[in-house]
Amino acid sequence: MNRSTPRTTPPLDRGQTTDPISGHRVEITDDTLWLQEGDPDEGITLYFESRETLETYRRIPVEHPETGLSRSLSNDTDEGWDEG
Repeated sequence: MNRSTPRTTPPLDRGQTTDPISGHRVEITDDTLWLQEGDPDEGITLYFESRETLETYRRIPVEHPETGLSRSLSNDTDEGWDEG
């Protein structure tokens, strides 16, 4: 019986040195543009090769799916109840 080993995802590299917009590797220097997403301990640091790609990243709209959680999916009417 041949059992394949499940594939696992490698851990997230929190110091990713690839510009998320251009896809190019960024050499880290004192002048490298960067942005911290999330808190410093658990977040991710993103590096950018130019101010243009940094600004393009900042213009990406952020989704807030939790705003839809204020709606209730329950049926508050008596419709569907057995009245007999």
